[in-house]
Amino acid sequence: MVYWRKHMETLMNALERALQRMPRLHLGCYPTPLHRLSNLETALKYEGIFIKRDDLSGLGPGGNKLRSLEYLLGEAVDGGKDRVIVSGPGQSNLCTLTAAACARLSLPCVLIHNCAEPRHYEGNLLLNRILGAESVFLGDISADERRARESAFAAELEKKGLKPYVVKNGGTSGRGALGYAETIAEIQGQCAEQGFSIDALFVPGGNGGMAAGLIYGNALLGRPFRICVISVEDDAAVLGEHIRNTIAEAAGLTGSPFPGNLEEKCDIIDDYRGEGWGVNTKESEEAVLHFPRREGIFIENVYTGKVVAGMEDYIRREKIKGGLCYLHSGGFGSLFSQFGREVKG
Repeated sequence: MVYWRKHMETLMNALERALQRMPRLHLGCYPTPLHRLSNLETALKYEGIFIKRDDLSGLGPGGNKLRSLEYLLGEAVDGGKDRVIVSGPGQSNLCTLTAAACARLSLPCVLIHNCAEPRHYEGNLLLNRILGAESVFLGDISADERRARESAFAAELEKKGLKPYVVKNGGTSGRGALGYAETIAEIQGQCAEQGFSIDALFVPGGNGGMAAGLIYGNALLGRPFRICVISVEDDAAVLGEHIRNTIAEAAGLTGSPFPGNLEEKCDIIDDYRGEGWGVNTKESEEAVLHFPRREGIFIENVYTGKVVAGMEDYIRREKIKGGLCYLHSGGFGSLFSQFGREVKG
């Protein structure tokens, strides 16, 4: 046990040294708050439910992608890039946070969307306009087609002598995951300061970048938490492969290998994804309404609603024990486009 603890300390110290060598911009306000959800505890008759407020990361509408952007845009600035290109659906949280970060850095930002230009701007699309980002609307095409157009657009700019930096794959990469590799230590420190006992973290899994960083950092710290990844899109096998590849890329950058195998380091749960990304389930729709009515904290339909629904189901079915923490990944801006004129319930 003593050897294992020293081994983990050696790995984490090596990670910290590696992160210090990485180009990074300090864009967020950290640590983000960690506090108890007392009303949810009462409703579920369960003691020990907490929330990590990465929706309050301090820039734009907030959200988890900012931790990744600190490393990604750090690479861009360090490499002398003169503009940033990022693509996503119309209500992409990544696009809006990138636009906010570029405004802070005085970097031109181009957002490429696979949707038609709306007649009425709302949600994140409205925030993008306010932030002054350039938006390119490609119409109803696939994500793969959008990414191909993104690459072609960057190549055209390079031919003109410009130096674009492309935020690829929804910000999911080994470099982007580094922002969450160190978040485990942040949560540990807050637990120690506030006297909280947390055993498991419930986090969303889309492309898997945030989950990969958390799982990687958690493993290097000796697994202080059980990481429960709630898929919002793919089945467990596909999401697991995304996470595994991202961790391998992160480990290649830091030189700190991932100890063990993925299956023993986390739970990848695909029971709550419904029909996939952006498609609500009955339970996630209910969570988006009852969570703010209990705690005064907004969540949204695509990611956070499914994570809350999954965590609550685990509690009701007694599939989990000990202190639980829901990691709120943000998405407040997109919430304003996810309902019609009337909110039922």
